Amino acid sequence: MNKAFTQLTIKSFDQTEGLLRGIATTPATDKVGDIVEPLGAQFSLPIPLHHEHDRKDVVGQVIEAVATAEGIEFTARVAKDLSDQIAEVWRRVSGGLIKYVSVGFRPIASESIAGGTGTRFTQWAWDELSLTTIPANPHAAILATKSSNNLSISMVPKMNIAEQIQQFEVKKSAALASMDGLISKGITLADEDDAAYQAHEAEVAQIDKHLARLKQAETRGAQAALPVGVQSIQVVDNAPKGTDFVRYTKALALSRGNPLMAVEVAKNLNYGPRVENVLKAAVAAGTTTSADFTSLIQPQMMTSEFIDLLRPNLIVSKMSQVRNVPMNIKMPRTSTGTTSGWVGEGKPAPITNAAFTDLSIGEHKLGAIAVFTEELLRRSEPAAEAMVTNDLINTVATAIDAAFIDQSNAGVGGVKPASIANAATTAATAGPTAANVRTDVKAAYLNASTANQPLSSAVWVMHPATALALSMMTNATTGLREFPGVDFVTGGTFEGLPVIISTSVPGSAGTGYDVVLAVQNEILLAEGGLSIDASREASLEMNDAPTNNSATPTATTLVSLWQSGSVAIKAIRGITWTRRRPTAVYRISACKYA
Repeated sequence: MNKAFTQLTIKSFDQTEGLLRGIATTPATDKVGDIVEPLGAQFSLPIPLHHEHDRKDVVGQVIEAVATAEGIEFTARVAKDLSDQIAEVWRRVSGGLIKYVSVGFRPIASESIAGGTGTRFTQWAWDELSLTTIPANPHAAILATKSSNNLSISMVPKMNIAEQIQQFEVKKSAALASMDGLISKGITLADEDDAAYQAHEAEVAQIDKHLARLKQAETRGAQAALPVGVQSIQVVDNAPKGTDFVRYTKALALSRGNPLMAVEVAKNLNYGPRVENVLKAAVAAGTTTSADFTSLIQPQMMTSEFIDLLRPNLIVSKMSQVRNVPMNIKMPRTSTGTTSGWVGEGKPAPITNAAFTDLSIGEHKLGAIAVFTEELLRRSEPAAEAMVTNDLINTVATAIDAAFIDQSNAGVGGVKPASIANAATTAATAGPTAANVRTDVKAAYLNASTANQPLSSAVWVMHPATALALSMMTNATTGLREFPGVDFVTGGTFEGLPVIISTSVPGSAGTGYDVVLAVQNEILLAEGGLSIDASREASLEMNDAPTNNSATPTATTLVSLWQSGSVAIKAIRGITWTRRRPTAVYRISACKYA
């Protein structure tokens, strides 16, 4: 197998996912005089990623690769959490100790380079890519940038034949210009000048040969082309997802909830025909979840867009394996199972019956109120709309998450569901050390195993402060991280299971936070729609836990929205959940890990 060492220009690192992006090979001549043409690569993804061409030392895979005339751009994923050995390789790459890659390939077609001793590989099978420290290209300097905030890279799209012809014509012109520059010196070419002229001459000949191939391919493509029929053109609004729903909400708020006035507000603020059509259709009054509204496609789409933005912010929505069910149903579940026994020859088989109970899925809705100034709602610039969007999402998401994970929420019949952690098996943490952490984890796993709960669908839910403490624990002897999979931003993994991060996990910095182990497919989730209402005349108790009510009113300081020039938007979200079995959740309390 041939190996070509080349420059690895790392355009970005993703420290969390173990991704690196760069250039796998270029058409430059290496130290031994060979050229490996990028467009001659034949490969299928994924391609093994090795360390120093050791086939037994597989550290990851090349998951994306795009070949152009200038090089092959690639994206590789290093399985940095799979073993300590791979984690060490990743640390060397991200620390700048391993700066190069080497392409391992099998030649398919090649030719000698005119005027030199090297070989030009025009077609080759790409078998593997290796991380290496020893380059054959002395000009392959690394420009490494570690940036977890800039993880994007624009992969060069595959060029069509016409674009390739244009590119090679430009390359040919540059080579001819270099040749003319050498001739214009007015002296006989010798030594380096003569070698340079011959190299450019060979390059022009090679380009002419390849251009002939490209033009033949272009001719064949034109002969095989079919007439293009008339296609429809669809104009799509490129505003961020959920923008129309926010504009709809703002128009209703500014019009005091009057759809007729809201249409005019939408027109004056240039909210677009989609928002105006929805407001016109809603003249009969209703919410985005009412019966007369659900027949309208546009309101459903707008609401769905907003809910899609809301879901990634919810703990329960980050649980990919929960069971989705309708609201207001009853599901049978076994309270005691059947048994079986061994039967001897001529002996009777034992008889047993299973006992069943009903598990009820209720219908609950959550309400939240967000207050904005009229000046902010009247602004149409993206920053103002983004602020309204984020505030609405945070208002609803925080309330849902707190009810979902806080064990003190025992639920209220017909009002709200109990937390999945309420009345769950609870144990105080064994202590702050890494050994104590493993004791806590072992107890949680044993509890689930004893109850025959499938840990394969389990997930940890913890506060970012807890995840930060776990991620920074190091072994006093080796200096390595005790729990390298934990990431206090994205969650990562903890002792083999995924981690979900949420600031709604109960606890405090002084006493520590809860850590919850939840078996996802034992949690039943029912979701409804979203309704929006607005007012400028109400007086509000400005409290996230209001105590006043119309049945037993008490003296409370209220704020007049009209007097303060503000608008209140009330969002009602239909959502409920329950555990199929109490053993589906295990809670570790007061976790203040060092």
